[in-house]
Amino acid sequence: MKKSLIALAVLAASGAALAQSSVTLYGRIDTSIGSIDELGKDSVTKMFNGGEAGLTTSRWGFVGSEDLGGGLKAMFKLENRFDSDDGESQTPFFKGESTVGLSGGFGSLKLGRSTTVYDDVIALSSSSSVFDSAFTPATNGVYKSGGDYSSRFDNKIAYEMPAMGGIYAGLNYAMDEDATAKKDMFGFKVGYKAGALNVALGYQDEKGIDTTFTALSGSYNFGMASLSAGYVSRSGTATTGDDDEYTIGVNVPFGAFNVSAGYAASKTKVAGATSAEASGFGLGATYSLSKRTRLYAGYRAHEIENGAGVTTTDTTVYAVGVRHDF
Repeated sequence: MKKSLIALAVLAASGAALAQSSVTLYGRIDTSIGSIDELGKDSVTKMFNGGEAGLTTSRWGFVGSEDLGGGLKAMFKLENRFDSDDGESQTPFFKGESTVGLSGGFGSLKLGRSTTVYDDVIALSSSSSVFDSAFTPATNGVYKSGGDYSSRFDNKIAYEMPAMGGIYAGLNYAMDEDATAKKDMFGFKVGYKAGALNVALGYQDEKGIDTTFTALSGSYNFGMASLSAGYVSRSGTATTGDDDEYTIGVNVPFGAFNVSAGYAASKTKVAGATSAEASGFGLGATYSLSKRTRLYAGYRAHEIENGAGVTTTDTTVYAVGVRHDF
């Protein structure tokens, strides 16, 4: 259960009360036990943190806002990510998010480090593919065969427009803060959500690696099942080449159970010739013990072949675990 902390700030000099601020402490702990088998290595049985073989990376954080009047609010979010199997904090300390901003009738404007709007579109394409987790093949091996995108920007200006008739959009710009090189990054998303349907287009330009990413994603909830799918086009350099990537997933809930499966494939071409092909499959199930605690089991396998058809990566992961939110 989220713990809400109410703080009243008082001006020491005048004694006048400032607007009321609300701060919420939240978190998630996800740990599993399972096995990973990789090409050329011995199979290893181990305890995983959620980001390795689970539903999500463990985290804790603070989120808060202050009502400034006239519909304007100040807001902030600080989120730490950590490995639950050994308690080690990931770096940077607030790896998940570190932002401050304003929101109102104009939408929201945030400054700092956070996930990109392009990553939002990728998440939509995997929303019904094994819970968008470490068992989801698209974002855990298959899409990385040619080159991966940055899911978070540092030094970022992020704008989200208010939803208008189901249409939503957002913009990101990250400063490179380097006078000797052009490494700034830019991205946008535009989408439409109405009832059970959600579709979105995303774009991300990363100057530092001279690569652009374009994603088209969609999801639909049929009630008895939900479906998500997506297509990604990566345009890289003469060395890294270009990618075409696809994913599809289905989630079927019944009672306290959810069962989900996902498939993904990609092809990388350099100078017009295929340099790599990847494919992967994932399967998982969760059981809700309460609104905050879930048991789960998951399986993922993905394979990458080079242009000559030789397997260069062959990975299988399975695990059972528990996730608790607070």
